[in-house]
Order: sequence, then structure tokens, then C-alpha cells
Amino acid sequence: MSGRAATKSKRRRTTMVPVTTMEEIPVLSDKERAALTDALKKAQARIKASKGVDYDPKTFKDHLVNIYRNGKR
Repeated sequence: MSGRAATKSKRRRTTMVPVTTMEEIPVLSDKERAALTDALKKAQARIKASKGVDYDPKTFKDHLVNIYRNGKR
């Protein structure tokens, strides 16, 4: 008989995402910032109206790989 108490697994669920290098990007202008804020508010409204799409790891991965492979070269 072991003297150790049973412990629960402390591992967390994870997902794999592509990692890129650090890049310098321009700061958003007031017009760009307003457009981004508007798009985010519209997205929040769609979610509240139950028109959002559930997260699917395979679809997310396929989408990112497709972007990577079909990017302009």
C-alpha cells in the first residue's frame, strides 16, 4: 500500500496555435480605431442575439492553415 494520497490531475486543456515573430505595426488612426470599435460592437450584438458560432478547434486550425498557405507571396 502506498503512503501517497491520491491527487487530481492538474493538467489544463490546451490548443495549438501558430506563433509568429514580433513585428512592428503602425498605431491605429482615429478613423481606424473607430472602425475597429464599431466592428467589435457589431460582433458583440451578434453574440447577444445568439447568432454567434461555437468554437471548433478543427475549423479554427483549418482556417489558419488556409490563410498561411494561400497568403500572397
